[in-house]
Amino acid sequence: MFNSLSSTAKALLVGLTVSFLTVSCADHHDTDDSETTVNQPAPAPDVQQPAVEQPAPSVPSEPEAKKFDDPLELSSFTGDFKQYQAGDTVPAMYRTAQYNISKWQLRKLPAPTAGSHWTYFGGSYVLITDAEGKILRMFSGDIIYR
Repeated sequence: MFNSLSSTAKALLVGLTVSFLTVSCADHHDTDDSETTVNQPAPAPDVQQPAVEQPAPSVPSEPEAKKFDDPLELSSFTGDFKQYQAGDTVPAMYRTAQYNISKWQLRKLPAPTAGSHWTYFGGSYVLITDAEGKILRMFSGDIIYR
């Protein structure tokens, strides 16, 4: 069949075939890049160096050795849109007789120390000093359900 064509037709056919193969190979080469990378070794994963340990910052308001024996004992609580912790003073309203908890045993609270009493503030039971209203201890309001 190829012999029956004229020489110009043969040249045109050869030129088109070469052009098609060139384009086809170029397209194939572009899409095959991903396949050729499969045979290459994978890059090593990023290895993180261990961090140099920094000393933990100390919290001045809370002794480091203080461990709470009771899971319901709190280190801080929020009341009246403010965060409170041991040593802070509660507002005067919570030092009144209306908030004084005299039957602390019914609420499963520990006995107050001399010169202190329990009050209810911000959903928590707070042991405060009688004179200044300074916070000594705090318990979650859930202690009653224990």
